Amino acid sequence: MISTELFNYNFKFTSGVDIGVRRDSNQDIIICCPENGFFAVSDGMGGLAGGSETSEMIAKTLPLLISEAYKELIRNPLAEYAAELLYEQVRLISDIIFDTLNESNCKAAYGATLCAVWFIGDYAVLINIGDSRCYLLSNRKGRIKQITNDHNVAAALVENGELTIKEARNHKSSHSLTRFVGMEKPAQPDIFIQKINDGDKLLLCSDGLYGMIEDVTLSKLMCSSDSGNVIIEHMINAANLAGGYDNISAIYIEMMTKTEV
Repeated sequence: MISTELFNYNFKFTSGVDIGVRRDSNQDIIICCPENGFFAVSDGMGGLAGGSETSEMIAKTLPLLISEAYKELIRNPLAEYAAELLYEQVRLISDIIFDTLNESNCKAAYGATLCAVWFIGDYAVLINIGDSRCYLLSNRKGRIKQITNDHNVAAALVENGELTIKEARNHKSSHSLTRFVGMEKPAQPDIFIQKINDGDKLLLCSDGLYGMIEDVTLSKLMCSSDSGNVIIEHMINAANLAGGYDNISAIYIEMMTKTEV
């Protein structure tokens, strides 16, 4: 079990990345900073020349920024303040990528999704930009919930009543992102603050996982073993058996007991 100075729960985590069946390269990356209670998934945009490079930039830069922000948070350990710091860091990375790599191009060449969680107090502070997701499987309610919102055309069409959620799942517009790291500034990530309870399970993942597996199946897989390694293995295998059309990345995090005060 892992504990941090600013999070009130012990937890354990497992992560995995797989190239999938149909891709020749892997543009997914995962970021695990358990010492700061921070985890993230980023999916380089495959249609862009610099998609892979963008996710790699995020992987190199974001842990350093979070480490510095964590020092600030120690002086004011509130979830709301963590949300402000996280929002600032992600917007900073995105706007710098736009200024240095995308602004001079008529079309964006560098872009990636980002979905991250930072555990503070009794809360999970989440940020996402793009269509990588965070799911919560509540120990008390016993059902899975997608916490984050997808930033793509299909999601916008669902919101406008032009597509059903089922129709949007495999619609071609689901691959067209409306927000991403490297977008025209200012970047517009979404922030969520989610109360956490013992036994809750969180899953951060790219569309290479949830695009292949229904939410109800993801829920069953998150309860398929006491071993996080086995759960991640089951998820990757299920996505590949369903077609494996994209890179697959996932971070599985399970809340254990409350830390002693």
